Amino acid sequence: MHSMITRKVTVAGFDLSSYRDCLNKGNKAIEVMYAQCMEVGKDKCLPVYYEQLVLHPQHSLKLILDFLGITWSDAILHHEDLIGKPGGVSLFKIEGSTHQVIKPMNLEALSKWTGHIAGDVFRDMAQIAPMLAQLVYDSYANPPNYGRPDSIINNTHWVLKGDDKTPANLKGYLQANQNSTSSRLGSS
Repeated sequence: MHSMITRKVTVAGFDLSSYRDCLNKGNKAIEVMYAQCMEVGKDKCLPVYYEQLVLHPQHSLKLILDFLGITWSDAILHHEDLIGKPGGVSLFKIEGSTHQVIKPMNLEALSKWTGHIAGDVFRDMAQIAPMLAQLVYDSYANPPNYGRPDSIINNTHWVLKGDDKTPANLKGYLQANQNSTSSRLGSS
């Protein structure tokens, strides 16, 4: 929800000025999706926990690709090396999440939300988002302990410093886009 709110990703019916509203409505959406997944069964739907995908990307991605019947490639762990290359990954420069996708796998987003949710919302979290408990999350941990990451995630320290590899074809655009976004945010 934090990413959706901070990037101002509009979703019908969600009040982006309210973590309480977004968490409540997001909880309802997850409840429906999870119930549908359980109903169709494990042969047709594979629940994937984002945190586990980020902490243990090779294991998680191998499970996902196996589920989809796709052959594993080590290049999957280094998608950032294929961005903008022939036969590689193409990105839209105006897509709001491009600046995140160009980074190597890292843990930045796991705790970026901490400190942004009001105390009353955190206190009521078990009622606002009961799916957290059903999916075995601690509703009151701030920040939560998601576990220890695999060694591939050692990218986080230099991503946070801004030393990640931005493809040359996106460098100028991303800087201009971030400045434009910052100035729009400052004037709102």
